[in-house]
Amino acid sequence: MTPKAPLRNFGILAHVDAGKTTLSERILFLAGIEHRMGEVHEGTAVMDWEEEERARGITIGAAVTHLEWRDHRVQLVDTPGHVDFTVEVERCLRVLDGAVVLLDGVEGVQPQTEAVVRRARAHGLPLLAMVNKLDRPGADFAAALEDLQERIHPGAVAVHWPLYDAEGTFLGVVDLVAERGLVFPEGEERSPRIVAPPDSGEMAAAWREARDRLCALAAEGDAELEARWVECGRLEADVLHAALGRATRAGRLVPVLAGSALRPSAAGPVLDAVVDWLPGPEELPPVVGVDPEGETVERAPRPDEPCAALVFKYRHDRHGGLLYLRVYAGVLEEGRPLVVARTGARVRLRPLYRMHADHRERADRFGPGAIAATPGVGEVRTGDTLHEPGAPIALEPPSFPAPVLRRGVEVRDPADRARLEEALRALEREDPTLRAEGDADSGSWILAGMGELHLEVAAHRLEREFGLAVRLGELRVQHLESVAAPCRGMGRAETLGERPQRLELDLELAPLEPGAPNRLEATAAALEVLGPEAAAELREERTARQLHGAHGHPAAGLRIRVVGARLEPASGTATGALCVGALQDGVRRALAESGVLLEPMAEVEVVAPQEHVSAVLADLQQRRADIRALDMAGQDRQRVRARVPFARLLSYPTALRSLTRGQAAADVRPGGFRARSADSGAGGP
Repeated sequence: MTPKAPLRNFGILAHVDAGKTTLSERILFLAGIEHRMGEVHEGTAVMDWEEEERARGITIGAAVTHLEWRDHRVQLVDTPGHVDFTVEVERCLRVLDGAVVLLDGVEGVQPQTEAVVRRARAHGLPLLAMVNKLDRPGADFAAALEDLQERIHPGAVAVHWPLYDAEGTFLGVVDLVAERGLVFPEGEERSPRIVAPPDSGEMAAAWREARDRLCALAAEGDAELEARWVECGRLEADVLHAALGRATRAGRLVPVLAGSALRPSAAGPVLDAVVDWLPGPEELPPVVGVDPEGETVERAPRPDEPCAALVFKYRHDRHGGLLYLRVYAGVLEEGRPLVVARTGARVRLRPLYRMHADHRERADRFGPGAIAATPGVGEVRTGDTLHEPGAPIALEPPSFPAPVLRRGVEVRDPADRARLEEALRALEREDPTLRAEGDADSGSWILAGMGELHLEVAAHRLEREFGLAVRLGELRVQHLESVAAPCRGMGRAETLGERPQRLELDLELAPLEPGAPNRLEATAAALEVLGPEAAAELREERTARQLHGAHGHPAAGLRIRVVGARLEPASGTATGALCVGALQDGVRRALAESGVLLEPMAEVEVVAPQEHVSAVLADLQQRRADIRALDMAGQDRQRVRARVPFARLLSYPTALRSLTRGQAAADVRPGGFRARSADSGAGGP
């Protein structure tokens, strides 16, 4: 049966090593799902269950679990923090209802935190935040809170204030809403000890000032609350609690908690905040999609609506793979017929599972907001919408960035060439930011991805999961070809044999965002000439992805519309291969005349001692950097933010260490694509 308990569906977002998985493990222990606490450094974390994750001590794939808390069913998604695996974050953000942003109390807001929160806000997700690791030397809650307000959200407001003893040892927090102290014991104790908050001294003055600010911000915009605040000088706990929930769900405020994820009792207030202040699926507006005619369609998040579910993740495993789905409307039932919006094919999903990391729990029904898993079905893939027959809707799929780096990959044993292609296609299906191009006969392949670690992990998976011994080539940047303005093109292709065919396609090309996936469209008249097989090929994602420009680089960021088609002899229909050949020829010709070369860019953030900043700036400028900002990052240290061509950064960490005597740190993450300038110099394709 569909659970009657209210549902909360949230994820944890942060920079790598901020403590996401540790917090997830404490939440599972606290909720009684696990009877011992998994540790990342020991390779025993339940949520980091893949061998590669345990070996490296980082999260690579998003993991889903579920638990019960205060009569609520809670779905938790632990996402990666490393920049190379942002594909996992992006597809999870598409299906979450809210998120907890986790900060390192020493480091504050780090670059990847800023990047993922920007995407979360683009999806309209309400946010909570927690400043973690306050038991570490150098942790500073007030500085982290200020960082949150400046770089994440001006409405970030403390709902906790840290408690320290006379020696400066972290004890717990003052709950500013309830005006009580919570001591988080070390060890495995699950509940905080409730104590009276400090009533004198600097600590008392600090938490009272913080509560006044919390009351003022929570009352803002509500005439009745503002009047009560002005008249009484305080808001009662229940009134403040309710006001915070409204402001959080509206995206106006971000409540900021404090603690140490190493202590299980500190996870309780996080779960309480999720249950109290983040929305349930029934509170969300109807999901919006389109029908086959392109008309807008809505589905309310109710079980009596026609079923609509989005496939947001595919995971290859030894059993053949799992599809992960988010139900937006109606009820997903095992064995019930559904339609794949992209192809019109009918499928039946069986069995259905509720996931706990890599463990499966059989369930036959999932209601709105639920996340389910099922074995891979036919050609169903990430981004597909499954809907009830007779009630068509296609939901907006997750969007993924184009790869920025590439390496050659080949098998050591020529007998494994066919198996290599099969394995690469499996990895591509799972991860849309991995692209494999090559020749199965020669065994020569190029694997493109989001970073060096991304490609290394893919190579290790080829060896570990598919039993292939592979060699990797030199790391190079991945350039793209696109257009800067609308243009036209005409492509030709022909087949030989007993029944030769010749096809000509008239194309219109227009630019999308640089590096965005290509979008293929066709007029009704053109589709009528082409026939069903060629029309189906135009709907295939792989067809749009495999197009190349005049210089051999992948074509991207293109809206390609087939506006005319001529087939000889006219009495037949075009094959899929013939259509793809004519399409590729037309794109190549158009880009030869009107194309631009796009180079991948990186967002770089360097924190260095002030005496080294001039050298860092000079070095970045030699790398064709666009310096975006220069500000303080703590005492005697400055932060440099810049946008730099990826080709100029392949050896940057080593150069930076040499330049600053190892005293600077840099974060490098993909920053989109831009038209390559004439003075690009070295590092080109």
